[in-house]
Amino acid sequence: MENNTKKQVFTPEVMEKIARLEVRARMVVEGLLDGFHRSPARGFNVEFLEHRQYYPGDDIRHIDWKVYARSGRHVIKQYEVETNLQARLLLDSSASMDYGAGTGSGSKLEYCGVLSAALAYLMLKQGDAVGLTIADGGAGKHVEPVAARGHLYRILGAIETTDAGGAAGIAEQLRRLGETLKRRCILLVFSDLLEEPEPIMEQLKWIRGRGNEIALFHVLHEDEAGFPFTRAARFVDPESALKMIADPTAVKSAYMKNLHDFIDSYGEFCTRVDIDFVSTVTSTSPEETILRYLKKRDRRKRK
Repeated sequence: MENNTKKQVFTPEVMEKIARLEVRARMVVEGLLDGFHRSPARGFNVEFLEHRQYYPGDDIRHIDWKVYARSGRHVIKQYEVETNLQARLLLDSSASMDYGAGTGSGSKLEYCGVLSAALAYLMLKQGDAVGLTIADGGAGKHVEPVAARGHLYRILGAIETTDAGGAAGIAEQLRRLGETLKRRCILLVFSDLLEEPEPIMEQLKWIRGRGNEIALFHVLHEDEAGFPFTRAARFVDPESALKMIADPTAVKSAYMKNLHDFIDSYGEFCTRVDIDFVSTVTSTSPEETILRYLKKRDRRKRK
């Protein structure tokens, strides 16, 4: 893939936005690290290594209870630090991601941009290589993985120069991205998933089957998650332009059931193929969303 950011020249206005996003990402990570002090979750770059005998004073959270159930022995899981970890961030920028723009919590794209920036900041801080793909329904925008600290500004620049628009294209970008992966990596996907689920699931399963680790962040605006509307209104699909006039009180029950079924189907799929699935809303703090993910990842790694 071509590194599109090599050709970018940022205006002073864009540079100011990048600086604000960097500060936001740093604040999220600082809050996240504070959360680590109250949580058993580990960061990204640890892998299980071996067992050793438990000794009084060891943290009992690290006891392997499965071994105890089989043998009656108390042993501790030891970990080693991974080296040369590579992460790929895939950010949905389709038209539906613009919902919420101008509100207190911001749009879904803005929220996912903060999640992406914070996780890129955290991983680059650990010395990992991070790359970014913007899924815009077309060829996409790509920043190839690099481990240098200064690489963060290329990623932030790509995020801040992206506007929501066009049709959804996560499945196609997953297909293209999967074909370019030369080594195993962590793939982090940020999307409202408002396109047909089967092609997305098919591509995720294919990429996971090649040994890559995947986390899927499903992000909705609180209006979409709670459907608080009470007056008859015209609802418009921003990607297909399909319009529907409806009484919210008459359709809310069916809408909420369909939404819960949709989220449950993704959750069940991700559990089945060993993908970390985090469904959240834009009113949730980015720190809380990322910490939920890291706790899930930690539990999976300990199994």
